[in-house]
Amino acid sequence: MAKPIMHVTGMDGEIDLLPDRVVISRPGLWNAMRFGFNSQREIPIGAISEVAFKKAGALTFGELEFVRSGRSTDERKKNSQSAVKFKKNKNQEFEMLKEKVFQMMEQLSRQKS
Repeated sequence: MAKPIMHVTGMDGEIDLLPDRVVISRPGLWNAMRFGFNSQREIPIGAISEVAFKKAGALTFGELEFVRSGRSTDERKKNSQSAVKFKKNKNQEFEMLKEKVFQMMEQLSRQKS
């Protein structure tokens, strides 16, 4: 696996941003029961159509979700394997990750043109 450009840790998972993909891993027993054992999700940068970001507040958790092209809203509500929740003190880290992913998506779209 290539060296990560960025690494962030949330409440229910960790995200590694690599030069060509996003890797979401979920260590721990609770996550294994919730998402399955060895539940690592790799999403190519080219397959991401949207990055849904919700900032954490004093009483609410934040969430960063990578939406793959062609997925419906109903699918997104049922399946949150491409989302990681985080606390308020991690807002800046997750926002930086979101911006870096957008930057990489834009670069990729320029290369295709």
